[in-house]
Amino acid sequence: MLSLHRKNKMPKRSGFSGRGAAILAIFVQTFFKPESPPQISDVHQIDIFLEQMKNVQTQFPTQRAELWNRSRIHLQRHFQTAQPTEPVSLILTAGLQAERTLHCLAQGLASAFSSALNASVLHIDGASKADQDSDEVKLDIDLQLQAAFAGDKPVAVVHRFEELPPGSTLIFYRYCDHENAAYKKTFLIFTVLLSEEENIPAKIHLSVVEEMVDDYLKKKFLSHSHPVSFDKMDLDKYSGLWSRISHLILPVATEERIEQEGCKLT
Repeated sequence: MLSLHRKNKMPKRSGFSGRGAAILAIFVQTFFKPESPPQISDVHQIDIFLEQMKNVQTQFPTQRAELWNRSRIHLQRHFQTAQPTEPVSLILTAGLQAERTLHCLAQGLASAFSSALNASVLHIDGASKADQDSDEVKLDIDLQLQAAFAGDKPVAVVHRFEELPPGSTLIFYRYCDHENAAYKKTFLIFTVLLSEEENIPAKIHLSVVEEMVDDYLKKKFLSHSHPVSFDKMDLDKYSGLWSRISHLILPVATEERIEQEGCKLT
C-alpha cells in the first residue's frame, strides 16, 4: 500500500519545458533580430536623383546656390522616407524676363525626380485653361492627377498656376493636404510667373519672395465681384490652400541662353 501511495504521489511530467523553449525562441527571434539593411533600390534611387540634380544644375549656371541646396534637401528627404506620410511640393517663381527659364527649370527638377523612380511626368498648363469654366477645369485636373498618380506618373508640373480659374485650384486640397492627401508618394511643382516684375532681385531674401508670391496670388484669385459660396475661392479657402502648397518657394533667375533657345535638357 505504501509503494502504491508513493507511485500516485509522483508528479506528472509537464510539457511546459518544451513549449517554453519554443516561446522563448520566438520571442528572441522577434524582438532581438538585427535591423534590416536599407533596401538597395532606395539607395540607388537617391544616387540617381543626386546625379540628375547635378546635371540640371550645370544647365542653369546663373541660379543662386540656395535654390539648389534647398530643393535638393527638400526632395532628398522624401526619397529617404520608406513610407512618406505626405506628398512633397514646391513653388518656383520668376519675373517676366525669366518666363522660359522658369518653365524649363521646373521640367528639369521634375525630370530629375522622376528619373530616379523610372517614371514619367504629368504637365498641366494653367495659361491654356485661363478662360475655361472653373468647375470643368477642376474636374479635368482631378481626373488627370488621379490617372497620373495611380499610374506611372508620380510627378506633376503645374505651370502658370496663377492663370488657373481660382475655384479650380481648390482641387489641390485633395492632393496637397499633408497626411490627408490622396497620394503620398508624389511630387508637385507649381510655377508662378509674376507679371508685375521684370526680374526678382538676386539678393532678395526668400521670406520676401514668399510674400511677393502670396500677395500676387491673392490678387489673381480673390475677387469681390462674385458671391461667396462653397465652391468659389474666398480668403479662408485661399489661406487653407496656401498653407498646403507653400512649403518651399524658390526664385528663378534669367538664363539668357534658355530665354533665347528654350529648353534643351539632357
